[in-house]
Amino acid sequence: MLKFGSFRKLLLIAVSLSLVSGFVGCSYPKEVITANEAVEAARQAGKDKQCPDEFMAAEKMKNEAYALCKTCETAKAIALANEATGKVKALCPAKPVAAVETRPAAVPAPAPVAAPAPSVSLSSSPSSLQAGQCATLTWYSSNASSVTIDNGVGRVDPNGSRQVCPTQTTQYRASATGAGGSRDASATVSVSKVVDRLTLHVNFDTAKATIRKPEDAELQKAVAFIKKYPDAKISLVGYTDSVGNEAYNQGLSERRADAVKTYLVKHGIDAGRIQTSGRGEADPVGDNATAKGRAENRRTEVLMLSD
Repeated sequence: MLKFGSFRKLLLIAVSLSLVSGFVGCSYPKEVITANEAVEAARQAGKDKQCPDEFMAAEKMKNEAYALCKTCETAKAIALANEATGKVKALCPAKPVAAVETRPAAVPAPAPVAAPAPSVSLSSSPSSLQAGQCATLTWYSSNASSVTIDNGVGRVDPNGSRQVCPTQTTQYRASATGAGGSRDASATVSVSKVVDRLTLHVNFDTAKATIRKPEDAELQKAVAFIKKYPDAKISLVGYTDSVGNEAYNQGLSERRADAVKTYLVKHGIDAGRIQTSGRGEADPVGDNATAKGRAENRRTEVLMLSD
């Protein structure tokens, strides 16, 4: 059995503990501390000024949680502290950014493909002739809808040939026109006038174009004749009789004209002044039905030309 003195001491201790407990209250749970830290962090971030009403509401709930801890209503304090922390996290929500409609960039229309430029070429065969002779113009074009040639030829097909017989030196111009523009080409036909002529009767062996020694006297006539015209151009035109076929005689007449040229050059005539051609069995001057006539047709004409 306790003595009175011991009982009195125990009673004093109990009263003291009760007073201390009423003054200090229960300890703060971590949820309340977390709520307080969240409020202070929001204050540091300036959210008390950005959204003051919502901040004050969250801070008030945090303070109420602290007050409940003092009366040891721990469960209520934790619930209120969690709610306060949630409100702090929801403070000053970012305003939604209006969605900007993104449209794909317009694809530019492809540039129109340029039409190809036309092309045209023009040539003459031969490019030099005597008055009264003719030449053949030949042309080629591409990407052209229209081709014309001046000096009386007119509109022609895109590709073709045409015989022309100018009386004087003439430049022909072909113009090709198409969607891509126009192009020109030209060819000149030089026409020479015969100042004088000499007909040589060189006796070649049959089907041969070799000059024999006995023909030297005949060919010396040509050398002397040419020296009378030092500034003139020289045209050597070979002819045959009608013995043999036409194609063969054409080539033979050309070879015989070349043989005469070789002789003249060896005897001091400038090769640059001489042009050669063959006419085969064309333009006979004698009757090919007789030996005499055939001999007359086997000839080389020496023509002195001026521009």
